[in-house]
Amino acid sequence: MRKYTTLIVIIVIALLTAGVLAVRSTMQRNHFDKTVREALKTSEGYDQRFIDMVNRLENELALRASFGYSGQKDPMTGKERTVVRNPVKKIRKSAAKEEAPVVAVDSVKLTAIIYDDDKKEYTAIIMVGERSFAIEVGDFVVGRKVTSISNERVVMEDESTYYMYDITGHKGKRNRL
Repeated sequence: MRKYTTLIVIIVIALLTAGVLAVRSTMQRNHFDKTVREALKTSEGYDQRFIDMVNRLENELALRASFGYSGQKDPMTGKERTVVRNPVKKIRKSAAKEEAPVVAVDSVKLTAIIYDDDKKEYTAIIMVGERSFAIEVGDFVVGRKVTSISNERVVMEDESTYYMYDITGHKGKRNRL
């Protein structure tokens, strides 16, 4: 029995060490999971959802661009989609050269409209100058409130004017009555 005593002690010590390591590993994993759950409850979770939405949009746009998507029925979702194209403006030459009145240029350009099937709401991607924004109804951009977003149009308003931006590139402006 004495020749097996050393072997038994080694086995007991190995089992105790394995048990301690397993308990410690489980406790560390539970602590990490708890920390992650609490972090997702704060604003960091919202930031990650926005990053995921932008990544999904970039992937969809890259996929559509890779096979020359021209509009109509979307091969990915089967829904009708419209592609934004820059309209070609024809310039007419006038017989008499008249000075055109100086008009303030509207720097807002509608780039895309995205419909989220889960939330059942639209998000529009617009460019103001060189900067791109993702907007939803109720947001404020360049001093204007976004009042509606549909499949084809975004409507904004300020104190005196309604601004309309069409997915085909047309812009409109109407004074409030």
